[in-house]
Amino acid sequence: MEINAEVTPAARDYLNAVLAKQEVPGMAARVYVDKGGTSQAETCLAFCPPGEESASDIRRDFEDLTLFFDASSLPYLKDMEIGVQGEGKLQALTIKAPNSKKPAKPPKTFTVSQDCPALRVPYGTDFTIPEGAEVTITQALGGSFTVNYEGNLYRLSPEVARQLGLQTDIIMFEPPEDGLISEDQCRDSLRQVYDPEIPVNIVSLGLVYGLDINQEKQLVKVTMTLTSPGCGMGDIIADDVRSKTLQVPYVQECQVDIVFDPPWSYDSLDEEARLELGLI
Repeated sequence: MEINAEVTPAARDYLNAVLAKQEVPGMAARVYVDKGGTSQAETCLAFCPPGEESASDIRRDFEDLTLFFDASSLPYLKDMEIGVQGEGKLQALTIKAPNSKKPAKPPKTFTVSQDCPALRVPYGTDFTIPEGAEVTITQALGGSFTVNYEGNLYRLSPEVARQLGLQTDIIMFEPPEDGLISEDQCRDSLRQVYDPEIPVNIVSLGLVYGLDINQEKQLVKVTMTLTSPGCGMGDIIADDVRSKTLQVPYVQECQVDIVFDPPWSYDSLDEEARLELGLI
């Protein structure tokens, strides 16, 4: 995986001096972006003692300086430069990452860097995509990815996608000033949940029948359906609903009830979904 970063000679000397002061043989530094792709993105540099780097980190040596780069942060670190400003005791390290706040766009095809657990779509059966396999991304929405491998579709969870260095479009919510769960934010979180085969969120598909908020218990109850009672991805979609809803400020618990009365039909699609699916 390519690392597009530069460390100036002055910054390399500065960092080596700081690392040497830790008196830990083999001490390196780790670079990552917190909340990458959002307006709150921060590019961070941390001490990284030997053995404490992540298994998915990418190592790069800048002559005698070793840096480990968080794989999931690489799209946000494109054109990054580490430098130094000031002189003498007033010297300070500077990090410029012009792409840290820009949403990352995943590649159309990529080579899997490790054995990759996945779910066969639409059956929901477990599968492992082998290391070195080349896959094509068919859908990258709501944090998860659907990929084509050898003619079959597979869903990669957000956790697996991050391990592979793929970036997502997850919304970051600001806590409401009134300290209450926001219904609008809950619905926005549900719009981040997608059917693995259809590039339309479950709200626009008309799969969400009810959204009830108990402010006292900080509980959100979602009543929803599936496009087909026999859909093997039902439990996965329900888990996605829970995880996305729990990202909403002040939500401590999310209950998801899947029902099939009334049954879903194409009449449930909103205008956005009809436009996306070419039905308008």
